[in-house]
Amino acid sequence: MEDPIKSLSKYLKASVLKVEKEIADNIKDEEKLITSTSGHLINADSKKLRPLLTLLISRMLKYRGNAHIILAVCIEFIHNATLLHDDVIDTGKVRRGKISANEIWGNKISVLVGDYLLSKAFKLMVKNKSIKLLEILSQTSIVLARGQIQDVGNLQNLNLTEKKYLSIINSKTAELFRISCFLPTVITNQNKSVQKAFNNFGFNFGMAFQLSDDILDYFGESKKMGKTIGKDFFEGKITYPIIHCYKNSDKNSKKLLIKLFLKTKRTKRDLSQVLKLMGKTDTYKKSLVFLSKYTDQARKDIIKFEGNKDTVYLKKLVDHLIIRDK
Repeated sequence: MEDPIKSLSKYLKASVLKVEKEIADNIKDEEKLITSTSGHLINADSKKLRPLLTLLISRMLKYRGNAHIILAVCIEFIHNATLLHDDVIDTGKVRRGKISANEIWGNKISVLVGDYLLSKAFKLMVKNKSIKLLEILSQTSIVLARGQIQDVGNLQNLNLTEKKYLSIINSKTAELFRISCFLPTVITNQNKSVQKAFNNFGFNFGMAFQLSDDILDYFGESKKMGKTIGKDFFEGKITYPIIHCYKNSDKNSKKLLIKLFLKTKRTKRDLSQVLKLMGKTDTYKKSLVFLSKYTDQARKDIIKFEGNKDTVYLKKLVDHLIIRDK
C-alpha cells in the first residue's frame, strides 16, 4: 500500500511544484552558508505534510488564488526553523535520514539559519499584505517557542502529569498542524462552522501525530523512521509511554525508572530495561488506545465533508498515524 503522504503529494503535484519553487527561490541567499544549511534540511527526505494539508484543504474549499502557496511555504519555513533549533537543543545527530545540520555546520550556524527561516516566513506574510494571517502565524510562533521551552524544562521529570504532557505536545506540535488546516478557511472566508471543523481536525490530527511519534520512538523501526529508536529516552524526555509505564508500575519498577532517568547518560541496556517494564504494564497497547481518542475525533471533525472527494485523503492520513512505520 502506497504511503498516503506520497499519494497526496502526487495528487497535488502542480501545487507542490509551485511550493518547492517558492522555497528554492527564498532560501537562495548571497550568503552561501544560508543556502547550503537551509537546503540541507528542507531538501532532505521531507514529506512536507503540513504544507500538503494547507494545499489540500484549500482545494477542498475551492480556493482560487496564490495565497495558499505562500502560506504553505511559510508553514514549512516555520517548521524547519523549529527542527534546526530542536536539533541544537537535543544535540540531534540524524534528521530525515541524514546527518543533522548542527553536526555539519555547528550549533551557532544552525540556530542562526533557523532564525533566518523564521524571518523569511514573516517577510513573505508581509508581502502577502494580510495582517490577519500575519497575526495568526506570529501567535503560532510564540506558542511553538513556549512548547519547546516547556519540553526542555521537563527533561527527566518523572512527575510530569499526563495533562501537562498533552499541553506541551499541543504547543510543540499540534499548533502548527492546527493552523495548517485552519488558515485555508480564512483565505476562503468560510463560516464559523467550517472554520471550527478544520481547526479541530488540525488540532486532533496534530496531537495524534505527536503521540504516534512518541510511541514509535520506543516501538518503531529505526530504518523506516530515519532516526534513532529510543532518542527521546536517551535525551531524558518524558513522553506518554513513560508516563503510562511509570504510573502503572510497582514500587521497585518505579525506583528503577527514577534511577535510569536521573543518570547523566542512558545506554541501550537501559532502554532494554525500560522496554521490559513497558511490556509488564502493557504500555504499547494502552498507548495505541490513548492515541485512538484523537484519531477517532479527527475523523468525526470531517464527517460533514463526506461529500467532497478530497476528504478521503484526510481519512487516509489519519489512518496512517496508527500504523506508520511500525
